[in-house]
Amino acid sequence: MARLLMAALSETGREVELASEYRTWEGAGDVQRQQRLRDIGFRLGRRLIRRYVANGQPPDLWFTYHVYHKAPDWIGPAVSDALQIPYVVAEASYAPKQAQGPWQIGHEQCQFGIRRANAVISFNDQDLPCLRTVVGPSCRLVNLKPFLPLTRVDTAVNARSKIAEKWAIPSDVPWLVCVAMMRPGDKFASFKQLAESLKGLVDQQWQLLIVGEGKTRNQVEQLFAPMYPRVKMLGSLEPGAIYDILKSSDVYVWPAVNEAYGMSLLEAQACGLPVVATAAGGVAQIVEHKKTGFLAAENDLTSLTAFIRRLISDPKLRTRMGMEAVTKCRREHDAIHAINVLDDMIKRLMQ
Repeated sequence: MARLLMAALSETGREVELASEYRTWEGAGDVQRQQRLRDIGFRLGRRLIRRYVANGQPPDLWFTYHVYHKAPDWIGPAVSDALQIPYVVAEASYAPKQAQGPWQIGHEQCQFGIRRANAVISFNDQDLPCLRTVVGPSCRLVNLKPFLPLTRVDTAVNARSKIAEKWAIPSDVPWLVCVAMMRPGDKFASFKQLAESLKGLVDQQWQLLIVGEGKTRNQVEQLFAPMYPRVKMLGSLEPGAIYDILKSSDVYVWPAVNEAYGMSLLEAQACGLPVVATAAGGVAQIVEHKKTGFLAAENDLTSLTAFIRRLISDPKLRTRMGMEAVTKCRREHDAIHAINVLDDMIKRLMQ
């Protein structure tokens, strides 16, 4: 999403510069490391301010992506104040329950940054109630749906026979597919739930294609080992190849444990796939239950299995839902709409 935002901002006709590759995320609750990251951020901020003042070419606006208690912004507010420019944060979330937790430092800075912001862009409706309690009185709260440059999707092709030959998989059974990083935490939990769900479908004909790599690949392989050769691990692929696989498949399956909204779910629907997932986070904003796919309750693996079974056994339903998914993506999630929203926001901030 960060790359998509940079591309969309560029499409508004403005020059976009990556100011820093510094990342503040700290996931273990290590207070000392958080303090070190804070200090580094302050130093980088002072360095940027000196550079901008010295060259006489300060930015017109500062834009920070994904601000929350585990990843606060230690640079943007200071630079914006020093240069007296608008400060914008995208995909910000505020969790009051973290006020006294192990990320208290990050929580306080997150609150400070959101309150300082001139505009806050939210991709998830569930974030809005808490954001409204902390944004400043003059802040613009912009609700923007996750988006894709659908022109990229349009270049993908159904290459089912070639894919089947390359990976030695049958082409005459329904293809289930998922695209995800293999890492500890929620992603691995999703793979675990998917493996458990598919165990209830051993009486059906299907083939699962998994696209992705990561630290937990060995553990993911172990989860699906009892189902080989029905499961094929394709590893990391280029975006174009991924879109071809999506267009060649039948159903996108992903439990989406604690997903904010799920870009992979959006990409799948843009390629004409019905989705089976759980209604975690903002997933229901992406997948319309019973129209573009099926959403089970969180951790309801029985329903997840039943929904996959239903789509495996009903080609006409797959086709209808896939067409609805494409229509929804073009109506609500095209990058053109996002470009217009961002352009309007910047114009208002620069007045």
